[in-house]
Amino acid sequence: MTLSLLKQWTGRLLCRPRFIRPGDPLVAVLMYHDLCDDGDFANWLRVPMSRFAAQLDTLAELGTFIAPDDLATPDRLPRDRISFLLTFDDGYANWARLAAPLLEQRRIPAQFFVSTAPLTDRRPFWTDVVVTPIQVAALRELDLSAFDLGAFTFRAGPTSARWDDVQRLLVAIKAKGNEDHPEVADLLAWFEREYAEILAEHLPRFRPIDGDEVRRMAGGGFCHFGSHGHEHRVLTRLVDDALHASLTRSRDLLGDLLNRPVTELAYPNGDHDARVRAAAAEAGYTAAYTVAAGLLSGPCPALALPRLSVGAFDSPALLRFHLLRQLMAHRRSRPAAPLAFLPPVEQEIS
Repeated sequence: MTLSLLKQWTGRLLCRPRFIRPGDPLVAVLMYHDLCDDGDFANWLRVPMSRFAAQLDTLAELGTFIAPDDLATPDRLPRDRISFLLTFDDGYANWARLAAPLLEQRRIPAQFFVSTAPLTDRRPFWTDVVVTPIQVAALRELDLSAFDLGAFTFRAGPTSARWDDVQRLLVAIKAKGNEDHPEVADLLAWFEREYAEILAEHLPRFRPIDGDEVRRMAGGGFCHFGSHGHEHRVLTRLVDDALHASLTRSRDLLGDLLNRPVTELAYPNGDHDARVRAAAAEAGYTAAYTVAAGLLSGPCPALALPRLSVGAFDSPALLRFHLLRQLMAHRRSRPAAPLAFLPPVEQEIS
């Protein structure tokens, strides 16, 4: 039996509601990015609508969907079923076109973390500038030696293995620096010139969300918003002034847009350290999410909350398997204290 088949069989067999032992509340925060129409080119960060609907069906079978505000009263959460909080990162127009109508139809709440610079300047996310031509043109190789990155090969087909190859390129680019780093900026400019026609045709489908769409989503009552920084830049690489500006400008822009305080943050790329967490607390954030895998249980650091990544290649069976792994890890290290969120000062001391 292949590893993939084993994962699917194990997930179907074991990850059932009865697998949750009654006890303290247990929350899985799930991290999505974007959605797309069925049949669009493959991108792990962009889940086709039929697969997203199937994932929601699986989650509804296994547990209960909760809203961000429900975390403020964990003692009221279910104790015999896992609770799911859906989150989305970055800020795409497909949130309004595809995600919001389905979530409202099913009455499922979700938290959307927006990078506000793309919202205001209308520039696409740099990862789309790179991934779109690779996937649309079905590139098998790409020599980026001129940018000191070397040569990359991509396996054929719309598969998770091919995405692993694409991800290696994205990681190599991120290692250079943020998108304003001269070497990264030169590379992105090259992609924009070399693949101008492909980008002109496809990027409009994946443009950043705008302010009117954010307000319309929020008005439906099921879509809640938090900050993803101003520019989508790794916060640990920013000097103090730039870090403060990214955190506060995003929070202020969203607060003005929604006419309410914004106190939740998701770190771009998940990167954070003590300096970034202190800056987040100073900027007024009371909760912040990482990309580290884990469940919310026991005492949780409020500015370093774990999430489980969900992508386009995660079938319902694989999603069950990923949840099973986390539930088994929770059983092995069951916390003695009930679910609670440590304030920023305490989490740095602990």
